[in-house]
Amino acid sequence: MEKVLASGPSNDNASKHVFLVKWKDYTQEENTWESFDNVNENAKGLLKDYYEANPNIERDKRFGKEKTRQKDAGSLKRKSRKHR
Repeated sequence: MEKVLASGPSNDNASKHVFLVKWKDYTQEENTWESFDNVNENAKGLLKDYYEANPNIERDKRFGKEKTRQKDAGSLKRKSRKHR
């Protein structure tokens, strides 16, 4: 994957998106729509770049959830250390 060009709601669920992907070393005619899971698993940085370049676009509800969970877990550990 080279770049995420666009996004839109999936047919199954409007809060879950699909992404138009430009493939490295392929022409524009060979761009494909890919699932969030596929792009997130194989090119997470491209999703981040896409959303940063398009701050007003609606985001897939799953984007950034991993980071939130890790931050919450870290916060809990810090709080528990303070109370020991």
